[in-house]
Amino acid sequence: MIVGVGIDIVELERIGRAMERWPRFLDRILTPREKKGVGGRLDKVAARWAAKEALFKALDPPSRGLYMGWRDVEVMNTSSGKPYFVLRGRMGRYVKSRNLRLHLSLSHDRGRAVALVLAQGKPRSRHGRCLGL
Repeated sequence: MIVGVGIDIVELERIGRAMERWPRFLDRILTPREKKGVGGRLDKVAARWAAKEALFKALDPPSRGLYMGWRDVEVMNTSSGKPYFVLRGRMGRYVKSRNLRLHLSLSHDRGRAVALVLAQGKPRSRHGRCLGL
């Protein structure tokens, strides 16, 4: 069952300005493995930003009292190029405790990057009743 959906779109130019304005921007939002994987490519940096924002929206952590550190969420790629999350900290524990399966899709074109996250698992229930979306 789908228990959460998140989508985010970001302009590459906006991320580029942030990278120019704050020299430590990449160090704050990307893990060392992510930085190595993107190779400084603006489209890939923006897609990872969008993925982390979309995950945050899909899991709705503020209502759950969760804090997401940018570097607690890592966006990696399989050998075939399919993106996936590596989660640490509170976010990792939350997803594991709920036994959620996360699906991630990334794209970038014409100056924008977009990410879609689908969270799949059992719905939270209270007193035997399902709390749907």
